[in-house]
Amino acid sequence: MRKRLVMTLVAALMPILLLSVFSAYLDAAKGLDERRVDLLLLSDDALDSVEKSIDQAALLLTLNRDDLARGRCTKVYNNLSEIIAPLANVAHFDTEGVATCSAPSDAGWTLPDPENNERLKRGEKLVRSDTYYSNRDSDWLFSILLRLDDDEGTFVGSVGFELHTAQLAALAHEAGPPTGIEVAVVDDRGEAFGSSRFAKLNPDWVATVSKEQTPTLFVLKDKGAKPLDVVIKPLGPGNVFAAISRESPGFWSDFTLRPLTSIGLPLIAFSVALLAVWLAIDSLVLRWLSRLTRTVRVYGAGRYQFKAGQTFDKAPDEISRLARAMDVMAKDIGERDQDLKMAIASRDAAVREIHHRVKNNLQIVTSFLNLQGRQLRDPEAKAAISAARHRIDALAIVHQTLYQNERLEQVHLKPFLTGLVSHLSEALGMEESGVEIVQDYEDVMRPADDAIPMALFIVEAITNAMKYAFGPEGGVITVSLSVDETGTTLKISDNGRGYDPSAPSDQENGRGLGTKLMSAFSRQLAATLEVEASPGVGCQLKLHMPDGS
Repeated sequence: MRKRLVMTLVAALMPILLLSVFSAYLDAAKGLDERRVDLLLLSDDALDSVEKSIDQAALLLTLNRDDLARGRCTKVYNNLSEIIAPLANVAHFDTEGVATCSAPSDAGWTLPDPENNERLKRGEKLVRSDTYYSNRDSDWLFSILLRLDDDEGTFVGSVGFELHTAQLAALAHEAGPPTGIEVAVVDDRGEAFGSSRFAKLNPDWVATVSKEQTPTLFVLKDKGAKPLDVVIKPLGPGNVFAAISRESPGFWSDFTLRPLTSIGLPLIAFSVALLAVWLAIDSLVLRWLSRLTRTVRVYGAGRYQFKAGQTFDKAPDEISRLARAMDVMAKDIGERDQDLKMAIASRDAAVREIHHRVKNNLQIVTSFLNLQGRQLRDPEAKAAISAARHRIDALAIVHQTLYQNERLEQVHLKPFLTGLVSHLSEALGMEESGVEIVQDYEDVMRPADDAIPMALFIVEAITNAMKYAFGPEGGVITVSLSVDETGTTLKISDNGRGYDPSAPSDQENGRGLGTKLMSAFSRQLAATLEVEASPGVGCQLKLHMPDGS
């Protein structure tokens, strides 16, 4: 019950919890975006100085392209080296990307990446190269290249500036970003220039920013170092980027606490509600239900005089009223139970008296048959009277057993069969005839209605064996009763002369009236009768009575 109620409450509160989780997700995403924007705003001046320097170099390259095309590279370099601090080299290139004019480097060198020259040939006006390492300058550089056309618009070469990448990053430091914020320059391979915090960033991060051309926040986590917030921002067209970094906010920062609060407070409320319901159910319901269960068990044991209502005075009103109603119910049941017991006792006494009187009447009938039998001279008549007397004796034993038994509806078969077979042994004169009777019974209870057909079946079986199975030398009759999972089995066997089951029925082989009666009694018991016989071996009757028959 407690689990069902708690699960019901969980189902009711789950939408609120899910909304809290979604709200926390939105707060976390918003927090990341705020961290990104905050870094960009704080580093705006530093980034502006780098971008202005690159844009200034591109503008001055455009203004000085004619001088460079005429081979005045040294003049241009001398004029601009003080203006463009990161300037490393100026040059004019022919259509194959070979420097025909260069300062301060000597002419004759080729563009490091031929693809940039191809881009100019295909019509791009201005190309920014990737960063590359220059053996001429022993430093990392990147180029700004401008296409040159003749009057007919035909590509005739290009002019370009090479800029020191590290000095570009130094411009950002000179702009004085706020304490804790560092601005570095990063190429498309993730190589960082001007950073004291990292030498390389994940190239996939740079590729993402290059593709979307949008400043994006990433969190850099290195072993042994504090996590860093890193915003990567494109520096105009090309493959040069700015990387703005600072330590990630700690646990107690607003960026972290806001999403945690969004989900934490509802989760705490959710847990407290579940705990409160759990304790309330235990205190107000389950505790008293346990007492009610124990009370019901007491009533189930027949102790209807037990008064439970007073122990439920502090229980909730509904349970207290139920306990008092159970007291009234138990009192009524106790009174009806006493009446029923008295009625059953009266009935049992009457039934026992009936069985006793029937048994006495049967004994009187047996006495009459004995008197009548003594006056008869015909052996067949005397045998018929004797058989009738044995059957009546069996009925008398049944009724004697029933009125002596405590439970009238059940018969304890072991003492019943022992008394019946012992009486038959004496009545049939087995000891005088040299016949031994062997009995082996399991302790079995059967319905009282089975007692009479079972007794008459045994009488017929043993009488048949005494009449037809043995000669003057006698033999052994075995009566056994066993129980298994399928039911109760009664076996009666002898080691007499036996007979051929395929031979015609007649009185000589014991297959006359007695056999018919045994078949009738087995049907009355809803039992299965099996007969196994063989000449010179003996005969066995097996009566199997299924459970519930």
